[in-house]
Amino acid sequence: MPDLSEYNAKRDPGKTPEPFGEVDGGAPTGDRFVVQEHHARRLHYDVRFERDGVLVCWAVPRGLPEQPGAPRLAVHTEDHPLEYLDFHGEIPAGEYGGGQMTIWDSGRYEAEKWSDREVAVTLHGERVSGRFVFFKPDRDDQDEKDWLVQRRKGDTAAPRRDAAAQSPRVAVGGRGLRLSNLDKELYPDVPKASVIDYYARAADTLLPHLAGRPLTLRRFPDGIAAPSFYEKNAGAKAPEWLRSVTLPTPGSSKGSATANFVVVEELATLVYLANLAVLELHVPQWRVDDEDRAQPPDELVFDLDPGEGQTVVDCARIAVRVRDLLAADGLVLSPKTSGSKGMQVTAAVRVDDPGRTSAYAKAVAEHLARETPRSVTAIMAKDRRRGKVFVDWSQNNTAKTTVAPYSLRARAAHGAPTVSTPLTWDEVEAAGDVRELTFSPADVLARIERHGDLYAAALGEGVTRPELPERPAGA
Repeated sequence: MPDLSEYNAKRDPGKTPEPFGEVDGGAPTGDRFVVQEHHARRLHYDVRFERDGVLVCWAVPRGLPEQPGAPRLAVHTEDHPLEYLDFHGEIPAGEYGGGQMTIWDSGRYEAEKWSDREVAVTLHGERVSGRFVFFKPDRDDQDEKDWLVQRRKGDTAAPRRDAAAQSPRVAVGGRGLRLSNLDKELYPDVPKASVIDYYARAADTLLPHLAGRPLTLRRFPDGIAAPSFYEKNAGAKAPEWLRSVTLPTPGSSKGSATANFVVVEELATLVYLANLAVLELHVPQWRVDDEDRAQPPDELVFDLDPGEGQTVVDCARIAVRVRDLLAADGLVLSPKTSGSKGMQVTAAVRVDDPGRTSAYAKAVAEHLARETPRSVTAIMAKDRRRGKVFVDWSQNNTAKTTVAPYSLRARAAHGAPTVSTPLTWDEVEAAGDVRELTFSPADVLARIERHGDLYAAALGEGVTRPELPERPAGA
């Protein structure tokens, strides 16, 4: 019988961020599963199956086997609440299971057999798919909780699927990658294959904006209509060739002192991330050098966020004012849509003090708010934004990130995903309708073909990268 009493007894809701719930006895048996990478006293992988209103769980120290062969240890643990399907975060040290928990994979499963001694399933995940059996060994000296897990011999992909078409092994820039579930819809009527195709075709233009920047990833394992999560860690099973850098994360909401960030510098990494259903790429305004040391910011950014009653067209008007104000200091701003509701404008700068960009940007935002208090605010509070555009200067904080140019967003418009899209200033000044500033992947690829990289000035290309003053000359 499903039972959460052991789970609840081991945890204090006042001390751990883990979900607490009840057995959902009225729910039909579901078919979801999750594999969580758990950095506790020892790294292991928690495999959880939705069953009879709870998650039935095994801890697998070495992870699910990649090939048929010798079985691996799988420790049967207590049932977990269904809410654990989406849980990721830091379990405080000293608490049961203390350590970092991230979602390594998730998807659907089919149960071929489910008994007290044997569970045979077929998994359809992003990283793992195939037929597995969890079973109790016939040994009197075996701990009751010690099971084994084995990938089935003669393993094939899931029924009703074409293994070659849906899990091809491809060579990308000399790297070998296994793609999976290419027909899974991540946007309405848009499969993962199309997401991978977009990022591969935009890579030459996108990669310079990602190079050296530790990424925060936003993953949508079951598409934009299902829960998503932000991920900073590359994960223990990331390819050896993938560049990552361990950096402090002060003020982390998860209590983590550091994170092992992905740094995207080649096409294969982009394809690898897209295959994990990473739709959004968020970057800081600074880079790491070749020795993984954080450098001072090299970009100044303003995030223009429309309040209630405002649109991206209103943001365009404010973007022009920011451009004109900063021209007195020799800054050349590049505009782009956020791909969501607002806009960003970015300039290449030189600073020695990491706090200089935030201070300068705040002075600009407050000046604009003083000039036109009825249309602009420099205050973050939601109730102060109604009918105004919020000029968010705080994105220059070195702990924060902004969506990268050419990144997909978790939104769809007019039957296609939206993209954070660089613009010409003529387009910004002429914009009169939201649709004029809404772009699909096909639109963006055509624009790259026609214009090249409209955001190149943010990289310092074709412009002088000025020393940023303490305060704007025009304010």
